Amino acid sequence: MATTKSLYEHLSEKFIHYSINELIQFNNDTVLGQGWGSSKTIFRAALLNSLSKKGLDLSNIISKEDGFTSVKQVAVRLEDNRLVPIA
Repeated sequence: MATTKSLYEHLSEKFIHYSINELIQFNNDTVLGQGWGSSKTIFRAALLNSLSKKGLDLSNIISKEDGFTSVKQVAVRLEDNRLVPIA
């Protein structure tokens, strides 16, 4: 079984080749789906990192407070180069 780090790196390398719209769809499918365990967390972390590297603003779904980072588990849409939670 792959280590967490190698799985994250593998996914990050693969996600470079996907469009922003495809990555957003992956995110939305992932947060709406059930199961996966820790693999889901690794998958989504690599996915969000890839979206960030493509220049998107993730501040509407990621917040930092008192030294802790919180990531909302929500479906998103693209609006003015920002990811916005779908209400």
